[in-house]
Amino acid sequence: MTRNTASVTVKLVGGPLNGKSAVSYGAVVGSLIDVNRSKYRVTKVDSIPGWNEQIASATFVDHVPMVPKPVVPKPLVVKPK
Repeated sequence: MTRNTASVTVKLVGGPLNGKSAVSYGAVVGSLIDVNRSKYRVTKVDSIPGWNEQIASATFVDHVPMVPKPVVPKPLVVKPK
């Protein structure tokens, strides 16, 4: 996958910035962008003919904190000789 070097105007969908726009440099489909501490996943990128700019849309990614799983020690088994 090649990364575009054009500036991309991204329309934000969902989350605290619903309906707003942001500018991202070189955004590609599937990439994660961070806008004012909110994460958005780029879902669509379109080129504008004759311009060095692209338009895109991105959806809000709800941050779910990872809860570490507790480590359960395995019982020590000693085999007799």
